Amino acid sequence: MQHAMEPNLTPQELQKLRNNRTGLLIFQLSWILVFVCLIVVNLQVRGNFPSWPPPGVERVGILLPAAGTLALIVSSFFAHRGFAALKDGDTAAFMARWRVTLALGVLFVLAMAYEWLIVPASGQYSQLFRVMVAFHGVHAVVIGMFLWRTLRFAGAGIYNARNTWAVEAGVKLWDFVMVAWLLFFAVLYVI
Repeated sequence: MQHAMEPNLTPQELQKLRNNRTGLLIFQLSWILVFVCLIVVNLQVRGNFPSWPPPGVERVGILLPAAGTLALIVSSFFAHRGFAALKDGDTAAFMARWRVTLALGVLFVLAMAYEWLIVPASGQYSQLFRVMVAFHGVHAVVIGMFLWRTLRFAGAGIYNARNTWAVEAGVKLWDFVMVAWLLFFAVLYVI
């Protein structure tokens, strides 16, 4: 029986796609646990202080990180629209939307790098902040490089309406970057 979302795939190709999706889901679930552990550590350290940030330490501003977060959310939207265009056979639209995804992703990474650099040295507050932002930043950069690679390969004709797994994986990984950052954003800037 052919899956409605995957026309023209042989049973073997469909099984390979299902296996790829399951493997990626397991990877994402295992890595989100690392992010959750960092959040738990942050919250536990906070419990040792009467207030957070500790007295005498100024909280990092929220405006730039909020703008970066908005750029990340919008970039995820463009990633999904690009993937849809590729599945419809419109490689040019895919590439245009993927470029927007990457550009917004670069803006997000630059905003977070700036935040990482300007946080004043203040003991545990700045250390936790820097570890969490850097940990997420590395993921964003590596997955961004993967997205850039898929853009190059699509331009070379490797990815098309029939061969979309790497692009689908890129979208799911970029969604992972967004979800993980939303969790970190709440802990670092809101709570």
